[in-house]
Amino acid sequence: MPADVVRDAAIAVLLRVFEQGAFLDRVLDGAIARTKLSARGRRFLTQLVYGTVRHNLLCDFVIESMLRQPIDKLPKPILTILRMGVFQSLFCDQVTHPAMVHTSVDLAKKWGHAGTARLVNAVLKRAPQSLQDVRFPDPERDPARHLSVRYSMPLWLVQRWAETYGRDVARTLCETSNTEAPTTVRVNTLRTTSEKLARLLAKTGFAVEKRTCVPEELTCAGVAPTARAKAFQAGYYVLQDPASMLAAHLLEPQAGERILDMCSAPGGKAGHIAQLTHDDARLVAMDIHARKLRRVRQNAERMNLRSLSLLCGDGASAPFPKCFDRVLVDAPCTGCGTLRRHPDLKWRLQPGDAERLATLQLALLRSAVEVCKNGGLVVYSVCTFSPDETVHVAEAIHADGKTEFDDGPEWIGKWRIERGRYQILPEKGGPDGFFLMRLRTVS
Repeated sequence: MPADVVRDAAIAVLLRVFEQGAFLDRVLDGAIARTKLSARGRRFLTQLVYGTVRHNLLCDFVIESMLRQPIDKLPKPILTILRMGVFQSLFCDQVTHPAMVHTSVDLAKKWGHAGTARLVNAVLKRAPQSLQDVRFPDPERDPARHLSVRYSMPLWLVQRWAETYGRDVARTLCETSNTEAPTTVRVNTLRTTSEKLARLLAKTGFAVEKRTCVPEELTCAGVAPTARAKAFQAGYYVLQDPASMLAAHLLEPQAGERILDMCSAPGGKAGHIAQLTHDDARLVAMDIHARKLRRVRQNAERMNLRSLSLLCGDGASAPFPKCFDRVLVDAPCTGCGTLRRHPDLKWRLQPGDAERLATLQLALLRSAVEVCKNGGLVVYSVCTFSPDETVHVAEAIHADGKTEFDDGPEWIGKWRIERGRYQILPEKGGPDGFFLMRLRTVS
């Protein structure tokens, strides 16, 4: 597959993401399906679009330093070509600098005209070829802006992290959130074992290793299997971060119990609950979006799960008083703990999102308490670590006086911050950022 086909597809994907606010993973999946690329082409396309989105602010900073005009005056396809070029110059060792300039100029001719091609040539010939060549904002005089540019994070988010956790932790969060996340799988122990799956994946060229104490976790070392893999289609595993796997373990579901997964789509945690109960619980997967429940059904069918039933409805007003033994609330959140997996998310986040979502999260959690039997368990999980969505929600639900914080299994204790509350900050090669809380209802 010619390289220009890959780069053309990359431009189209990036224009959708930056100009229309489309979700990167969905647009990329569609582009891969339409262009029918080779495995190598798919990998390069993925690297190109994810890398350009991940390092977008840095790319713009470099481009602006070499232009006499504001970058927002450039035609969008040309700006996109420049961004891709700077990303390749700084981060793609497999593409030489002359080759990057040559292909970028050809793209500028195709997507623009001779004048824009000359501009692209002039800018990218002078593009820095290493981060050491970039003149970043001074880290002493303006530390927040330095981190913002260096790690391509919104300035307001860097400032908020620094205020909450201090400058050193903020730097670590910026650095980690701007790296590629490891691919982890959750072994479906109803169909196979970790050892058997590791051997099966190894035979097809995928090496996996154990990195965490989460029982079903395996982490891919190198090229990761995709949804096309036969073992995936056979239901032997799902792609899931180990922090996300903790939710079902904190719930400690038992066979025969009535269990509600209140915000279930896409169904990974519901499938895990079914797995932990040996597919022998009365499990309800609920979501407000009917179209998303179709994916829950597809995943359950692929995993050959029989105990799961679907319900479309608003969890915040669930009409089942004291019906369930255990309830999981995997609430909608800002997703700050998953920015390395979804780099486009950081460009959509707004300063008021966490506070706005906390209102919904608390409403869902209060509803979960009402539908849970006295003495039952409610687990709350969010893939973020902002105080508004985590400790503040915990304080508010505790103030209602209807629950008590309850510790989970001892092996999860390494992430315990207070009784019944667990927090994971993202780290290189480790789990996503997550907050989990376990509550026991009282009469």
